[in-house]
Parts: sequence; C-alpha cells; structure tokens
Amino acid sequence: MAFNMVSVFMVTRLRRTVLLLGVTVSAALWGYSCERVPLLAPTGSTITLTTAVTSVGFNGSAEIIAQVLESGGTPPHSGTHLIFSTSLGIVDPADVQTDVNGRAVTRFRAGSDSGVASITATSGGAGVAAANAVKIAVGSAAVGAIVATANPATVSAKGGSSTITARVTDAAGNILIGIPVAFSSDFGSFSANVSTTDANGNATTVLTTARTSKVTATAGASTTTTTPPPAGGTGTGTTTTTQPVTATVTITLNATASITIGTPAPASPVVGQTVALPLTYGNGDGISRIVQLSVDWGDGRVDNYTNAPSSVSHAYSRAGAYLVNIVGFDALGDSSSATLGITVTPRPLPTVTITGTASATTPRLYTFAVNATPTTGNTITSVTVDFGDGNSTTVAGGVTSVQHLYGSANTYVVVATATETSGATGTGSTVIVVQ
Repeated sequence: MAFNMVSVFMVTRLRRTVLLLGVTVSAALWGYSCERVPLLAPTGSTITLTTAVTSVGFNGSAEIIAQVLESGGTPPHSGTHLIFSTSLGIVDPADVQTDVNGRAVTRFRAGSDSGVASITATSGGAGVAAANAVKIAVGSAAVGAIVATANPATVSAKGGSSTITARVTDAAGNILIGIPVAFSSDFGSFSANVSTTDANGNATTVLTTARTSKVTATAGASTTTTTPPPAGGTGTGTTTTTQPVTATVTITLNATASITIGTPAPASPVVGQTVALPLTYGNGDGISRIVQLSVDWGDGRVDNYTNAPSSVSHAYSRAGAYLVNIVGFDALGDSSSATLGITVTPRPLPTVTITGTASATTPRLYTFAVNATPTTGNTITSVTVDFGDGNSTTVAGGVTSVQHLYGSANTYVVVATATETSGATGTGSTVIVVQ
C-alpha cells in the first residue's frame, strides 16, 4: 500500500512538471510570434493621405502624412505598419509605423523624370483608393506659369543684344529649379535656344537682333492623368490634360526723337547778324529722347550741346549760302538729323556824304558838311573825319559839320566815317584843293 502511494505521488509530480514545461514553452513561442509579426490596421480601417504641395521640381521632395482610423473612428494601436508606394520617384521610408494618434509621416522624393506621381498607402486590409491617391506633379509636369522679361527691352537702331529671362513657377507660385526652357523668336539669334532654371527659378539666354523681335519662352510637358471614379461609382473617371506653358516678350528697335528746325529769326540774316534757329523734338511711346546735339553751321564752325536745346544761334562773318546740319544723339548712340539752308546777305552800311567849303575870310579854313544816314533800326553814334593832312577828329553822331584849318596849300582827300548802333560803319569822301 505504501509502495502504491509513493508511485502515485511521483507520477503526479512528473505530470505537473511536464505540464509547467509545456506552458512555459508555449508562452515563449507566443511571445516570439508577437515580436516577429507586424501590427497591421484592422479590417474596416480607413487611410487618408495628405500633402502640403501639389508639385515639385526635379529631385524635389514633399512630406506625405497618412491618417489611419479604425471603423469606430479611433486610431489603431501605435506601431501599426503602413506601406507607401508611388508611380514615380520614391517614398522614403516606404514602411512607417503610426504614432498614438494613428499618424504616419514619410517623404516623397522626386527623381529626374517628369510626370505626375500617384502616391498610395496600405496596411492589412485597408488601403487608399486610386481616386483618393495623392498626386504630385514632378519636373516639367509641375510648370504652372512662366514670365518672360527682356533687359534691355529696346536695342539700338543699328542692332544689339538683350538678355531674356524666363521665371518658371508651379501653379501655387513656387519657383521650380532645373526646368528646361525653350526660346524661339521671329527674328534674331540666341546664345542658347534651351536654358535650365537656376536656384531662383530663372532661365536666361541672350538675343541678338537688328529688328523688333518677339521672343517666346516655353516650359512644361504635355501630361494626361486619369482619376478613377470613387468606390461604387460609375463611368471612366476624370481625365486631366496639361499642355506646355508659354510666355512672350517683345524687344523693340530703338527710334530716336526727330528734330524739326523752325523759321530762322531773322529770316534773312546779314553778315554779322545773329540768327536763331528754334528746334522741336518728336516724342511719344518708344521714342528715345535726344541727350546730345551737334550743329554744323556750314561755315566751318560746329557747336555741341548737351541735352536738347530749344534753339541755337550763330552769326556769319561772310555773305553766302550755307547748309546747316543738326544731328541729335540719344542714350543708345542712335541719331536723327535735320538740315536747313540759310542765305546771308552783305551787311548794309550807313551812307555818308561830306563836302568842304573854304572860308571867305580866313585862308585855308574849311567847313565840312557831314550827312550820315544809318541803316533801318539804327542810329549814328559817331562820325570821324580824316582831313587828309594827318589830322582827324571824332564828333557825336548828331553833329553835321566840322571845321579844319590847313597849314599849307595842297590837295587833300577828306574821309568821313560814320558808326551806327549795330557796329556797322559807312564812309564818304571829298577832295579839296587848298590855295
């Protein structure tokens, strides 16, 4: 009896040991299994993707945020795995775990290919429907606008060069880097027909032209994307097609302001008289103003002026016909010109007569009557009489007679010279025989 009790006791302890060992092994295997199997979203969960951008340049990137909610509207257990995928570029990292709020954040990285990336995510039986995928335009497909400018916008009338700048942005106004821009023109030649946007989103080239030219800058690519209908919907979905974007700028050939010479004043100048020429200049849109003027008076004299004087003047020293040539220059060095013929007549002189009469009582005393007539608009200022014997006298213009006593008998030539207010002089003479 004692033997049997001992046997039963030993068997019971053996079974308990084996049972405990089995429970321990099972628990270890269960724990190992939990560590190796990823946690996924329960069936019926939804995944929503959002991003702050809709386009990036070549090799650009954008943050992608996924929000996971279970069917009851609560976030799943933190650490739930999401697998991201994209039709263009890469998602890095592609496997992301949710936080306590059910959010998972990753980054889309575009490559060097243009197109529209369609980004989705899955976890277990939950996924993003194609209609709800995040779409990001990449590279040339991201071009939304282009603005073209020219510096300078006007080139010399003889031809010149202008730097053309095309600024490329996406639809939101963000600059795009590394975008090829093609340039074309109806006239002229480019330093480069294709240029790539720099860190400021600008692509540049230089146009050389001798005519007014219209430049067209083109960037972007033709793309077609189709968004399928929502789950349970009908139809083929929505198809969106984009075309390259263009911008134009015109480089104008310079036009220098014209020069018009008015009526000379006086219209018929005489030798020594100052003649003034009034000047007017053309104006209007696209007209380049005169900044320097050169006047060739045709008699060997050339006057230069800064800016655009309203009149110029000159006095000719000899009578004759002269061709006045006026040339104006603008800031680009282009010019316009005007010419005018001027006839200069001999200067009119005062008329002078002088006569001498011997005194009846005093031998060799002569009285000279002087008559001096000025030119129109002037008066006689003085009269000088040279008596021919080495003596002379100057009297006021109003004096009409002078006397002179000769020291010896002889024949003398007496000359009277009258000066008027214009500076002109006239002479008259007479011959007397002193007995």
